[in-house]
Amino acid sequence: MAEPVSSVDLIPIESQTRTIQTCFQQCLYEVPNFQRPYSWSLEQLEDFWSDVVLAQGDFFFGSTVTWVSEKRDLFNDTYSIIDGQQRLTTSAIALSVLRDSFNKVATRADAGDAETRAAKAQAITTQRYLVATDDDGNPYPILKRPERIFYEYIQNPSAIPTGAKWTSGAQRIGEARRFFENKIVGEMGELSAADQVERLKSIRANVLKARIIQVELASEEDGFLIFETLNTRGADLRLSDLVKNLLIRGGATDVPDRQAIADRWDRVVERVQDGRVNPDVADRFIWQSWNSRRTAVREPELFKEISGHVRGDRAKHVAYLEELEVDSSTYEWLENEDVRVQSAASGVRNAYSVPEFVDSVRALAIFNVSVANSTVLAIARKYQETRLVKVAQLIEVMRLVENFHFHFTALTNSGSTGGTRSRYNRFAVRLEGAQSKSAVAEAIADLKGKLKASLPARERSEKAFMSLFYAPSLQLTQAQKLRARKIFVAYVLMAFAKSEKTLPAGQNLASWSIEHIKPQSQGVKDYRDSTYSIGNLTLLTAALNSGLGDASLPAKVEALRKGSAYFDSELESWASSGLVIPTDEQIGKRSALLASEALDKIWNL
Repeated sequence: MAEPVSSVDLIPIESQTRTIQTCFQQCLYEVPNFQRPYSWSLEQLEDFWSDVVLAQGDFFFGSTVTWVSEKRDLFNDTYSIIDGQQRLTTSAIALSVLRDSFNKVATRADAGDAETRAAKAQAITTQRYLVATDDDGNPYPILKRPERIFYEYIQNPSAIPTGAKWTSGAQRIGEARRFFENKIVGEMGELSAADQVERLKSIRANVLKARIIQVELASEEDGFLIFETLNTRGADLRLSDLVKNLLIRGGATDVPDRQAIADRWDRVVERVQDGRVNPDVADRFIWQSWNSRRTAVREPELFKEISGHVRGDRAKHVAYLEELEVDSSTYEWLENEDVRVQSAASGVRNAYSVPEFVDSVRALAIFNVSVANSTVLAIARKYQETRLVKVAQLIEVMRLVENFHFHFTALTNSGSTGGTRSRYNRFAVRLEGAQSKSAVAEAIADLKGKLKASLPARERSEKAFMSLFYAPSLQLTQAQKLRARKIFVAYVLMAFAKSEKTLPAGQNLASWSIEHIKPQSQGVKDYRDSTYSIGNLTLLTAALNSGLGDASLPAKVEALRKGSAYFDSELESWASSGLVIPTDEQIGKRSALLASEALDKIWNL
């Protein structure tokens, strides 16, 4: 039986081999709004440098897939890029650095008139591969990208900067430019001005003679189909690339609507990507958002599920985009150790205006826990969109998750998170479907029971807690550093003060300092010494701590009380008895007391 012919197989396609030089001389390019941002990593740039820039002969640079989006009679046509934008963009960035390097040679102190003229002429020649001019003198960027900085910094550095925000794609462009700047500086060495011009011309020649196959499609609709098909045939497309393409293609009927969806999508991605360097962040957000609303699926299967969910209905495409917009406002601050309490607005239920919610989000970031994100998204959304979740329940769910992971992750580093993730996903879906306050309460009670049943043995948690330490002056292994980070130890000490309400929720941990009650000794190099133990630590504001130095305990007591430090019964007895320096035995006894209070009261489920 003959295999069925797909719609992609019937698309009319033309192709021709071009060099980067002929691409940039005979064509104009634009990156369409459904494309991903620039994303090449340092590893890919290294490959470009070794394979293209340092090539000994012609180098085949892969293919581009395009369609003509604008035809001109007396000037170059504009081609929208379906595949290959990373290659063309990288080539343009490299050429921009070469242009600027020629200009630098022209200003060298030892450059003669001939070298100066030659360098300036080569800079002008190189610039023609970045911005073309028609017969009337109108300029056309060779490659039009959505990032404003690409035009301002790469193609026309004399342009007045707009001050546009550097998106993740813009940051990658900046990183690529710095990469080529460093590489080319290394190539110049101690060469004379004339030799530098020749070396730069050689590098430019290698960039320009790299060959590509330019595949040309007949229409934009064919471009959408090819873009999706590239993924099924092994192209390096992320889930977020495919979903963006899906929503623009299926949710809009004209160019303005497509641009509107593209702009909204880009804002979602920038919101969840902000401050996160991992390129998989947007994919993980889409996955966790989906699993916070619907029966969980594995990430490789998600695009198929999303496609089926919105298929054939433009309204569903837009509604799904709206879901992502809602969840991105919560996700933006997840995994952020510096998350802050937001101001409350009248009539608006915002989980981030609840200090206890913020404290738990911060705690999960400190523990490096993301497995619970589906539950965090679900409880925040249910609280903000309905009246079925009370403030106390919002706080309760977050404290359940925080307390569980204090034991399970921060203290004992227990096992795989596969079953834990499934538990959180099931709770999130159950909460999403809850239609009554009783259904919400039942879901929370069930989550509490399951988390409590999964706690590690008390003996493990207690032993791990008593081994907590803070030794900022010592060299530690990476594993030791994870449990002795200042922000983690400050979080632990702050929890005791908050439990006694000597300090309110929502504190910024960066403004607090850790005080060693028994002063640190210059001669002690073992982190297991009692000086560094949790039993010898307390918390102060940085301002109060700075003046204490190596003072004895009686001299510190006033500052500790003024700073609202937590005085457990052991520390209180030390202070009231006039103890100057606690002994190892006393510090050990206080460690055991704090461990007991921690497990029985503060992080108890």
